[in-house]
Amino acid sequence: MRVALLCNVDQAVYRVGDEAIGIASAAQLRQRGHEVVMISRQEKYGPGGQPHAESIPALTFPWPLDERDRYLAEIRKVLSGNHVALPAKDKLFKIMNQLRGVDALVIGGGGSLNSNFGWLVYERLATALVASFLDIPVVLSGQSLGPFLLLSDRAALKELLELCQLVGVRDADSYRLATQLCPEHPAIFQTLDDAVLLDADWDHPKANRISVTLGDNAEPFTEHDYVSIMAALIDGLAQRTDAEVEFVPHMADPDRPRSDVRIHKLVAAQMSHQATLLPIEQAVDATTRLAASRWALTTRFHPVVFGLLSGTPVLPITLGRYARSRVDGALANWGRSNASVPLAALWDPATGALRADVADAVLDALVAGADAERSAALAVRAERLDAAGRWWDQVVAVLDEASDTADDSDRADASNPAEAPRDATHDAATPDSAAPLGGPAALDQVDRFTGDVAAAIAPFRYAPAAGADRTVALIMRTQNRPGFLDRAVQDVLEQAWADWQLVVVNDAGDTDQVASVLDRYRSELGDRLTVVNNPVSHGMEAASNVGLANSHSEFVNIHDDDDSWQPRFLLETLTHLRAHPDEEAVATRTTIVMERQVGPDWVTYERFPSWPDLHAMRLLDFVKLNRIVPICLVYRRAVHDRVGLYAEDYPVIGDYVFHLRLLQAGEVGFIDHALANWHHRPLQPAEGTAGNSMYTNSSDHTEYDLLLRNKALKEWTDKNGLGLPLFISKELERETDHLEQKIQEVVDALGTQQQLIADLQVQLRATDHAVRAGGGFNFAKRQYQVARGYLSRAAGRITGRL
Repeated sequence: MRVALLCNVDQAVYRVGDEAIGIASAAQLRQRGHEVVMISRQEKYGPGGQPHAESIPALTFPWPLDERDRYLAEIRKVLSGNHVALPAKDKLFKIMNQLRGVDALVIGGGGSLNSNFGWLVYERLATALVASFLDIPVVLSGQSLGPFLLLSDRAALKELLELCQLVGVRDADSYRLATQLCPEHPAIFQTLDDAVLLDADWDHPKANRISVTLGDNAEPFTEHDYVSIMAALIDGLAQRTDAEVEFVPHMADPDRPRSDVRIHKLVAAQMSHQATLLPIEQAVDATTRLAASRWALTTRFHPVVFGLLSGTPVLPITLGRYARSRVDGALANWGRSNASVPLAALWDPATGALRADVADAVLDALVAGADAERSAALAVRAERLDAAGRWWDQVVAVLDEASDTADDSDRADASNPAEAPRDATHDAATPDSAAPLGGPAALDQVDRFTGDVAAAIAPFRYAPAAGADRTVALIMRTQNRPGFLDRAVQDVLEQAWADWQLVVVNDAGDTDQVASVLDRYRSELGDRLTVVNNPVSHGMEAASNVGLANSHSEFVNIHDDDDSWQPRFLLETLTHLRAHPDEEAVATRTTIVMERQVGPDWVTYERFPSWPDLHAMRLLDFVKLNRIVPICLVYRRAVHDRVGLYAEDYPVIGDYVFHLRLLQAGEVGFIDHALANWHHRPLQPAEGTAGNSMYTNSSDHTEYDLLLRNKALKEWTDKNGLGLPLFISKELERETDHLEQKIQEVVDALGTQQQLIADLQVQLRATDHAVRAGGGFNFAKRQYQVARGYLSRAAGRITGRL
């Protein structure tokens, strides 16, 4: 049988882990008597590598979501018979022709299927669609799925799984997601990473050396902080072990010093210990270096896998939810739990430096438990490798069964041409009993970090024990917007600080919609989730108060379902409030995100700062206009004891009322860099549920803003009389009349340019109205300032001519 094997190989940037998967997977198929044809990027072949004797080019999808959707739709048209849907030179046609010469398709591990790399989801789906069109069976092996998925990518991933006769995923989170997407699929199993069967020397004698592999993407942290923390951490491990340090890149272009090679150089330059900097090497050489080291430290995934295989204790540092899911899954497959460390736990937001107390505790625990970890890893290795081999027996059995079925179908077709061909999409072959179904046996989990060390890391990984009050309550108001709710819940799960309570207040919306979204994430949310379904809607402010009543925490944030954060938002705001007990709240700089709809998702087309001149939270600035939105503010719950709850008698501007009361009650801090995103959809029709209230309810904003000001004015005049307001009002009127008179004089003198100035006056008044009606919408303010500047310059030029 000829098997096409699709892995992320032969790319311009060489990836040790992906190449190891491709090498090991191809070897397993060949050992079982099959010929392998690689589906390859055909760009480069690693340091000193050579092209395959035969390979099929991989499909290449664009990065933007709308362009991906368009290309996939064109591929579907071609497969439906419309061969002019794509130009004749498109590589799809060459791929189809070459796939006609194979009997099966195996989509190998690597290139985790999530929206961080959404083009890979579409590439694999499109390739599987071609195989299905050609009546070729498809197997998916050793993948990680999610955790972050746009709705479009979720649908594409579901379709891909349905096209596969057999699915193997390499961690518990991926298995949970796969069975959630396809609960009726008969053959989804949790397996091991495909690279565990790489033919490398896992028992190589170990030198007293630390093998370090660091990815060059510091997100969500700054590169400066990332470099300084990793340098200090490596120095700490070298000091404790008296080991030499060797930087081993796992991702780099052999011809350009970028990616891991670049970041390794920066980290080594800040270390006090000498270090050896290596270039990118072929997969077997790079993995042997780790196997020959007594210690390893990494922010990448595959050094963890190779460390477990070789009995080298690895300290994995994870930068976010995606990395934590994959790394913790690999560790759990070998019986290790609570063994990775979030970088957030080691990071001091105030200084950007390493938190020495946490780092010392982590390194001491790693060194103290090293011998036991080595023994435990080696004790289960034979069984793990045996389980990985059985998986490939399973793969081959499914392919053979599908091939036999296809041959029978061909014979049936020969005798009965009217008989329909087999539907490869729904025919899930069952292998014979010689290759038992299922992945490796689950192992009892042993914690690496316990006691005070585990407690120090816990708020950055998962929530504390059930029953304890959370640090912060996140109140999420939603109503019939499941797409936004999905995005917002994932936004919360991406936070570097995990000790929160999420209260979803469904304000008389469809309860089934809300439950369907939340069910996707219940395993991650755990007991941190509270859902309240209001039978009747009483508005956003009432929904906020319901959320307050159903939560217990020291701090509070209102996270509307259509806004978002940077992953460091909670960590930085909570750290700030801990360090400033005199402040009632803290706000962060906010970015306005302009977005438009693409299918079920929303894509950004412009970003700019909201109120860029705002550098502090002053009541003076807020008297005229609301300068912030709830997404950027965290405050102490106790402030409600003094200022009351959200004002339910002020629909749509209740947040503004609360901000005024908050600023009157005490000091509010300000973090002067952007950590919050205020999403705008000005192109969205007003009658839909996806619009912003500032657009869809602009008249209500104006009405209640005037009501608020009138009430405040009356309260003031009741105590102080009308004198000052009357004086101010008259002075403003006189100044306005004077300005209009000057403008008229300029217009009269303008002559032929008179119409230009009149048009500018109209623009000035219109944009001024937009500013007031929109409650301070920064975009309108910006246009107002531009128009006023034009008018001022024009008037100056004309005056100079008089």
